[in-house]
Amino acid sequence: MKTRPLLCLATATLLAGCAGSASSPSLFVLDPGSARQPMSAAATARTQLMVAPVEIAPVLDERGIVYQTGPHRVVIANHNRWAAPLGEQLRESLIATLAEELTDIQVVRRADSATTDRYTLRTRVEQFMGHYDGQARIVGEWQLDDPEGRAVVRQPFLQEVALTNDGYEALVESLAEGWQATGQAMAPAISRATSDRSR
Repeated sequence: MKTRPLLCLATATLLAGCAGSASSPSLFVLDPGSARQPMSAAATARTQLMVAPVEIAPVLDERGIVYQTGPHRVVIANHNRWAAPLGEQLRESLIATLAEELTDIQVVRRADSATTDRYTLRTRVEQFMGHYDGQARIVGEWQLDDPEGRAVVRQPFLQEVALTNDGYEALVESLAEGWQATGQAMAPAISRATSDRSR
């Protein structure tokens, strides 16, 4: 009965120790995957979705990976870092996920001025970190703006993925899995909102 709490405590202790380790830094990426929209779909889609830069909480705006080791303590790793700014990686991964899910919508980084049905996805991430309960935790909110700039959908999100192993590599894998699931959960609401307007 006590095995899981002890494992979580051991994981938190190990990660906290790694945060202050003097070893050479390890760099991690969120793999955006190989998903790309077929050229035919991208070229013929009437509706365009621009994914705006992802906003992240100040504590996440660091090179070090963040881990919450207790109810009131957060550690930012010194030697386990993101290879590129986290906000940029989150955006690229989200674009890849939505491009795969929304086959009738052109998902882009920058708006095409010639497109009239252009929606904007705005995302803010408050938590993107390991947690002492043995989960990778992702918390935030997303909003879809219509072509006139009005918010048509606004929803919070919470994803928790269990860590399958100790260490930062396992943490990043769980965070990547949770972020992909977050994008997949957004897709149906985005599809409904854009379809309602086109009717």
